Amino acid sequence: MNRRFPLYINLNGRKVLVYGGGTIAARRCRVLSGFGPQITVIAPEICPEIRALPGIVCREESFSEDHMPEAVLILAATGNRAVNQAIVAAARARGIPVNDASDQNACDFHFPAIALRDPLVVGINAGGKDHGLVARAAAAIRELLDGL
Repeated sequence: MNRRFPLYINLNGRKVLVYGGGTIAARRCRVLSGFGPQITVIAPEICPEIRALPGIVCREESFSEDHMPEAVLILAATGNRAVNQAIVAAARARGIPVNDASDQNACDFHFPAIALRDPLVVGINAGGKDHGLVARAAAAIRELLDGL
């Protein structure tokens, strides 16, 4: 069994890099934006959904390690496994926790489903094994929290 310990980190005002400009990157940016980080999205093409999110810095560029200084968290969601692997290697060389959307085994942390009811924050994760179960659990927990 390879369970992950839930870790709640203060991202407010801190630099988070998201490599990739598509659907998965957009979903993760939307969740992260609720926790106050300075999000920079780096991809050759960035979808309109990401561009519409307030406060997101968009850089239409390819991956470069030059973007990484001062980042506290990095997400690799490029849709290209080789590029994601390069991002993971570069982040780890700098001691920055990284999540690879294309390979759960290459992740330093898993990106959880989130259920919120201020001040409560609940993260839900099944170790990448059952996304449907996570979605159902997150919905049930959100409903429960709405009733508090």
